[in-house]
Amino acid sequence: MSKRKQRREQGASWTDDDPQRGTHSLQDITAQGYGLNIAPTQQRIVARPISIFEIHPDPAQPRRTIPTRIREAWNGNPATVKEVLMIWWGEIQRERGKALGVEEAPFDIGAYLESAVSDQPDANPDDIKRGPLEQALFNIIMLAASIRRDGLTNPITVAHMGSGNYRLETGERRWLAYHLLHAWFDGHDGRPDEGTRWESIPARVMDSVDVWRQASENNARDNLNVIGKARQYAVLMMDLHGMDSFRSIQTFPSDREYYAQAADLSTPLGKRETLLNALGVSSPSVMTRLRHMLRLPDEIWHGGDDHNLPEDVLEKLYQIAIRDRKLAIERFYEIIHQPNEKADGVRSGYVVDEAHIAPGSKRHFSTLLRHVNRAGSGKDEQNQEALKALGELRIWLDEQEKRISKFTP
Repeated sequence: MSKRKQRREQGASWTDDDPQRGTHSLQDITAQGYGLNIAPTQQRIVARPISIFEIHPDPAQPRRTIPTRIREAWNGNPATVKEVLMIWWGEIQRERGKALGVEEAPFDIGAYLESAVSDQPDANPDDIKRGPLEQALFNIIMLAASIRRDGLTNPITVAHMGSGNYRLETGERRWLAYHLLHAWFDGHDGRPDEGTRWESIPARVMDSVDVWRQASENNARDNLNVIGKARQYAVLMMDLHGMDSFRSIQTFPSDREYYAQAADLSTPLGKRETLLNALGVSSPSVMTRLRHMLRLPDEIWHGGDDHNLPEDVLEKLYQIAIRDRKLAIERFYEIIHQPNEKADGVRSGYVVDEAHIAPGSKRHFSTLLRHVNRAGSGKDEQNQEALKALGELRIWLDEQEKRISKFTP
C-alpha cells in the first residue's frame, strides 16, 4: 500500500472516539507583555499551559479563521472543535470535487501534518486550485506542522471567564492548530499518540479581553482583509462609546448587524488619532470606506470575507447596492465564480459592473447632467437613468451632510 493511500485510510478513521486524554506539564515560558499603550517599563507577563478545551473563542474577534459556512454550524464549544474540523474537511473534499465535476475529491491532511518540511511535501496530482474553504484550513495545517516541528514561538492571550474557563483574546489560529494536532495524532492507524503533547497551549492570562490589545496583535500579524478591518473599526468605535450600551453579538441573526451598530457613530472628541493608530491607517477617509463595508448586504459581507475580496471590489459592490441591492448580490456571485484564481489562491483582476460610477465623482456629476438634460416626455429609459443618478446623488449628499455636521457645534 502506498504511503499516500495509507494516509487516506488513516484519515477515514479520524472520526473515531478520542483516546482518553492524559495530563502533562509544560515548563512555564516567559514573554514580554505588549499592548496598545507601551509603558516605559513593561510588566513581565508569564505564559503558562492551559487546556485547549478550557479556552472559548471570542465571537466578536475581528480576525476570522473559520469560514462563515463552517462557523455558523458551530456553537463555539471547545469540546467539539474536532467535529468542526471534520465537517470542514468534508466540505473541502466536496469543494475540490465540484472543481473536478465529481461529488468529492480527497484532501490529504496527513501529507502536510506529517511532513518534516514547511513547504508542500507532494504535488497535487489533480492540480486543483484551492477554494476558500481549503485555503483557510491549509493555513492552519501549515501552522500546525510548523509548531510540531519547531514549537510555538508566541503564546496566545486569554482572559478569565470564570469557572475555570477562558476567553480567547488573540491567537485563534494557533489554538486551532493545537486542536488539529491533538485530533490527528491520536494513536489511531499507526499515527503517533501525541494527545498529551497538544492538550495544553502556552497562554498569557489577562483579567479581561482588551479590544485595543487585540487590535495591536491583529495589526502585527498578517494583514486583515477589508471585512476584518471593518469589524476591527466597529469594535474599537463601540468601545470608545461604551461597549455596555450596545447589544451583544449573540442577539443578532447576522454578525454584520452587530458590527453595523457602529456604522453611524462619530469618533469621540480627541480620539481620532488613537483610533487611526489602532487601525494602522493614517487617513480618516479609510474609516468612511469601512463604514460602507458595515452596510453591505449580508451575502457580500460574508462572501467577501471568505474569498478575501479586495477593498476596491467591495466598494464598487457597495455603490451598486445603494441603488440596487439585488443587482449587487448578483454581481458578487458573478465575481467569485470568475475563472481568474492564481495557484496560490489569491485572486486578482476582478471585473465589476463598470457601468456604475461612484456618486460624488466628477464623472458622476457629468453623467447626471447628461441624463437630466436628456430626460423628458416619452423618454422612459432616459427618465429612469436620470432618476437613478439623482437618487444616488441624494444618498451621497446625505452621507456628506452627516459627516460634516460632526465637525460643527
